[in-house]
Amino acid sequence: MLLRAFAVTALACCLSACPSGRDNSPTDLQLQSSARTSDGETVRSTLAFVPDSQPTKLVVFCHGYGQTVEGAWLGHMKRTASSDIAVVSTNYRDNLGFPSLRGAEDTIIATRNALARFPSIKTVYALGVSLGGNVCGNAITESAKQSPTGKSLYDYWVDVEGLVNLNESWLEAKAALPAAAEAMERDAGGTPADQPQEYVRRSPALNAQTMNSGGLQAVAVIHGFNDGLVPYNQAREMTTALILAGIPTQMINVIFDGPEQTSGTTLTGGLALLTGGEAPDVNDELGLNLTGHGWEGDYGHPVIRAGFDQLQLMLDGKFPTAPYGESVINPTPPN
Repeated sequence: MLLRAFAVTALACCLSACPSGRDNSPTDLQLQSSARTSDGETVRSTLAFVPDSQPTKLVVFCHGYGQTVEGAWLGHMKRTASSDIAVVSTNYRDNLGFPSLRGAEDTIIATRNALARFPSIKTVYALGVSLGGNVCGNAITESAKQSPTGKSLYDYWVDVEGLVNLNESWLEAKAALPAAAEAMERDAGGTPADQPQEYVRRSPALNAQTMNSGGLQAVAVIHGFNDGLVPYNQAREMTTALILAGIPTQMINVIFDGPEQTSGTTLTGGLALLTGGEAPDVNDELGLNLTGHGWEGDYGHPVIRAGFDQLQLMLDGKFPTAPYGESVINPTPPN
C-alpha cells in the first residue's frame, strides 16, 4: 500500500486519461484476407471493414514476437472497425523470427493496399505491441524515407510496451533468449558489431527526427513498470527522443494490476529465476501487483487495455495536443 500511495502521489499532478473501451463491432463487418508471395514466403494480411462504407480513418495493427494476426488480433480488429474506421494487420516474412525491418516493409505494403482500397481515408493510426511497437516505429520512418516528399504514411502512433532500441534488446536476448538474438541477426544481417547502422535503422528511439520530419502528429507511449520482456527504460528512451524531436507525446505509466487482472511476464519473475531457479516471484508473494508485459491478445491486461484506450482518444479527436504529458492510470478491468 505504501508503494502504491507513493507512486500515485509522485505523479498526482499529471494528466490521467483512461476512457472506457468501446466495442464498435458492426453486425455487417467483413474480414477479408489476402496473400502475396515475397522472398519465397506467403505473406497474409487481413482487412476489416464495413461493406459499402467510405471510412475516413485507417488503423494499422502490428503484432509482436511469436504471434500471428489470426492468433491474437482478430478480436481487436472486430472491436475497432466501424463504418468510419477500416483496420488492417499483416503477418510478416520470417513471421515467427524477429522481422524488425521485414515486418515494417510488409506493414507498409498492407497499409498502401488498404489506402488504395479506400481512397476516402484521411488519417492513419498505427498501434503495435512489443516487437509490434518496433515494427510500427520502423514502418513510420521507412515509409517517410520511401516517399519522394518525405511524408510518412502514418499520422498517429500508439506504442504499447514497444521494443525501441534493438541494440539493447539484442544484448538482453543474447543473455536470456538466444533464439531471439539469432533472429535479430538474421533480419539485420549480423550482430550489432557487424552491422551497427542496421541496428540503428531498426531502433525507433534513434529515429525520432525522421518521424517528425515525416509528419507524425502525436504518440502515446504505454509501458508496464514491471515488464519482464521489454524493460521499462525503453519507454523512457522513446519518450525522451520524441520530446526532443518536437512530437507531442503522452507517456502512460501502468504500475499496478486491477481486480482480476494478471501481471503478465514480470521483471521480478525473471530475477527470481536467476537467483533461485524455481524461486517465487516476489510480485506475487508480497502482493505488489506490479504490472508486467501483457500478451497482445489479452484485452483485459492493463497495459494492453491502456493502449486501446489511448487509440480511442486519438480516433475521437480527444488525444492531448500538449508537447508532453505523463500520467499514471488506474487499472481498468475488462467489461
